[in-house]
Amino acid sequence: MKNKYFSSLLLYLICAAILCGTPALAVQHPENGEPVCASAKKTDSTVPVKTRPPNLSLEEAVALAVNHNPDLAVSKFSTRMAESETLGASLFPNPDLEFEYEDFDAPEKTLTIGYLIELGGKRSHRMGLADSGLELAEAELAAARVELIYETAGAFIDVLAARENLRIAREKYKLADQVYETAEERVLAGTVSPMEQVTARIKRSNAGLDVQNAEDALGIARTDLSAMWGGLPDDFKTVKGNFDRIEPVPSYDGLAAAMENAPRIRTKYAQIKVSQNHLDLEKRNRIPDLTISGGIKKTDETDDEIYIVGLSLPLPLFDRNQAGVARTAAALDQQTASLSAEKNRLTKDLNNAFQILKTAHQQANTIKIEILPAAQSVFDAVKEGYQEGEFGFLDLLEAQSTLYESHESHVQALGRYHHAVIALEKMLGRDLSNSNNRY
Repeated sequence: MKNKYFSSLLLYLICAAILCGTPALAVQHPENGEPVCASAKKTDSTVPVKTRPPNLSLEEAVALAVNHNPDLAVSKFSTRMAESETLGASLFPNPDLEFEYEDFDAPEKTLTIGYLIELGGKRSHRMGLADSGLELAEAELAAARVELIYETAGAFIDVLAARENLRIAREKYKLADQVYETAEERVLAGTVSPMEQVTARIKRSNAGLDVQNAEDALGIARTDLSAMWGGLPDDFKTVKGNFDRIEPVPSYDGLAAAMENAPRIRTKYAQIKVSQNHLDLEKRNRIPDLTISGGIKKTDETDDEIYIVGLSLPLPLFDRNQAGVARTAAALDQQTASLSAEKNRLTKDLNNAFQILKTAHQQANTIKIEILPAAQSVFDAVKEGYQEGEFGFLDLLEAQSTLYESHESHVQALGRYHHAVIALEKMLGRDLSNSNNRY
């Protein structure tokens, strides 16, 4: 009866060890039903970049960047690695198989199987830590995606601004050429000094250099934009958008209320959750684990079979994982303090961007409504008067300079406005405009 009892116990231990270690019980991939290790061998097929439209919109540029940006593709692997960690955390310990051969004159052979039983809920806490690590990886990926979207929007705005500057530079050159021709006619007529023609030629040459600089700036902006999806400037012919469009400044209170859900803050909360789960696991690690074993011992001399059952439990007299608990507790405090620091930085960045937004919005409106019409009227009057001999050459140059400086200031103010909007959107992780067609 005693032998039968030990035989049943040994058979139970062996079956439990085999079942715990069999691949059939591997945790399945949450998406495709395959083990993570198996799915990790598969690589996503490279999606060919679709034929780009000749006139690229902001939405199309963002879609290209999100689908094909090389840096974002690298960030996605962090999520896959975190998924693998969840698999590893869910697995049970492997059983230990031990064989001993003693006394070669009268051999004794012992075969035992040992299995570690984790006490204190370590496995569930380990899985919780891995799950929070996956949430952190997903939060970081989402933050990287948000940053890419608005960096692409910023590059798109730079192309629009560079195109506008090129248009202004070409108009400036065209006007400088007309002034030069007028000055040449007046010199030939003997009504003005030849120095006016020389000055007009210099102005025209400088305007030509401004056109070249504007063309270079547009080429650089196109390169920066196409790099967002790993492409080339020839991927698109031009961009379509209304650079002059501005919208009312949102309320600061509404922006401040949205800070709690900002990507940077969500990432910090995810880091705190990881640290908290790590601390909980280290506290559980203070509880020693139990090892049970069972086996058979056989002596050739007597041909007897002896059944063996053993228990092993470490005595936590000295090392009770004090260091691990203290380290993770400090890490949790550090992450909590880091959250407060990040909120402070975000508040500062929000204030600065909001102030830039208000100022740029006011300046852009003032230049467009008041300064540009007045400068255009003055220039038209002076140009007409110069052709009729009522104004001098210096008056014409001054009016021309004022007009195009006003145009350039308008472009700069619009650029600051759009970049301030994008900076706020990147901080908060959402669009400030409810319009589907911002530009």
